[in-house]
Amino acid sequence: MGRDKGMIRLGGRPLVTHVATTMAEIVDETVVAVAAGKSTEYADVLGGDLVIAEDKEADLGPLEGLITALSAARGDYVLFSPCDTPFLKASVCQLTASSAKGRGGAVPVVRGYQEPLHAVYKRTSALEAFEMALNTGKRRPTDAYGGLDLVRIPEDVLKELDPRLESFWNLNTPEDLEQAEARLKQELR
Repeated sequence: MGRDKGMIRLGGRPLVTHVATTMAEIVDETVVAVAAGKSTEYADVLGGDLVIAEDKEADLGPLEGLITALSAARGDYVLFSPCDTPFLKASVCQLTASSAKGRGGAVPVVRGYQEPLHAVYKRTSALEAFEMALNTGKRRPTDAYGGLDLVRIPEDVLKELDPRLESFWNLNTPEDLEQAEARLKQELR
């Protein structure tokens, strides 16, 4: 979209607030990983009941954001969702979290692809695996999966809770944003 997606407004609110509100329903602690220099802007929007952690380096991609959040979090397990998924369902997050118990984490599989930014990871082992991947020049979270004991959650199981898989709808274009606005208006009817 050519700008910081978390601050793009949907239904009069920044996208990040939609996700943070859903996450707050089910987690003990909310950590928002942001690009370097963005913490004040996010704190102004989100308030003080959560932790805002800045990436140490710019342009390292989602792996850096995962490392930033895992480093700032205190819990044994950390639930992730991208800031541009405003139709995230708490039930999908709860399923992912419960599926991770006793393992290295849980990752939804949608349309044949793993969703590493909608996952739950055991904090210590994932942090180690993601840092190792980044230090060896890898940039994708899935590059670190070989060293993690992960449960894959099949799409058919996810559809039981989210039939249209809206939890995984990333708003990536102005057209996506228009469609999301129309969907919100439809919900209000």
